[in-house]
Amino acid sequence: MGLLLAYATLACASTPYPGLKVGVQRTGTVYTLSASFDTPLSPCAAYQYLTDYEAAKKLPGVVSSTAVRESAHEVKVDRTADEQVLFFHVRLHSIMRYTEQAMDHISFTQISGDSKSFQGDWRIIPSTQGSTLNFLGSWEPDSYLPNFVIDHFAENNLLDKFSAVAKLAESRRDVASPSCKADVAKPVELNGQHEAADVVPSAPQSLL
Repeated sequence: MGLLLAYATLACASTPYPGLKVGVQRTGTVYTLSASFDTPLSPCAAYQYLTDYEAAKKLPGVVSSTAVRESAHEVKVDRTADEQVLFFHVRLHSIMRYTEQAMDHISFTQISGDSKSFQGDWRIIPSTQGSTLNFLGSWEPDSYLPNFVIDHFAENNLLDKFSAVAKLAESRRDVASPSCKADVAKPVELNGQHEAADVVPSAPQSLL
């Protein structure tokens, strides 16, 4: 869920998601953000989750999230989120361009918005329990807020934000998409032997 997700990546879960690892480091005015968590979703289902951009509205703080598909592998997402940073209320708006590599990774970059820059990459790693989702991104805010306030937001809220993303992913494990039912691909004949055919999920209808 490209969801993942621009500002949803930066919106709260009451308790951390089990096994979630997050990191944040500031160099000058640029923050490097990282996160990793296991999910019961298959790689196909995880890919559909990450590319269900409009489902980001189910995340805390996200006011709106609309997506327009520009090509087979590119989507433009317009998203607005409300944040409470200490005693400050902040509304963040961004227009992001997502580039998709089916079943593998989704990258995004801000093309306009309230940050000086924001880009990141979600990678899907198959695992025995489903898949592992890894995020790495960089964010440079453009804000009147003092650095210590932004530091507090980045360092203390990041765990809550990614916990919300991970919990929403887990809530979709029983939602079987027709295009992911063939995660165990139908065998095809190849040189007299059965081989598994690659399965590429279709784009969510909400993006079309």
